[in-house]
Amino acid sequence: MAEKIAGKKLVVIVTTGPEDPEKATFPYLAASTALTMDVQVTVILQGRGVYTATKGVYETIRAPGIKPLKELVDSVVKMGGKIFV
Repeated sequence: MAEKIAGKKLVVIVTTGPEDPEKATFPYLAASTALTMDVQVTVILQGRGVYTATKGVYETIRAPGIKPLKELVDSVVKMGGKIFV
């Protein structure tokens, strides 16, 4: 299945910030997963979603049972994902 989506593009829009850690984290989880399957990923931050990449804030966002947001954001960037505000 991964070979069918390799090379495809994915745009993820984040509109939620620290007030809802789960909703703020899931888009980055999807983005990092897609990047592991060689999908080109662009993350767009809108509204309160900007806080998910704001220094001093994104490090503190953590949803129960999910990797900390900082790890996911760092992973997206390291694997070549683009983040736009």
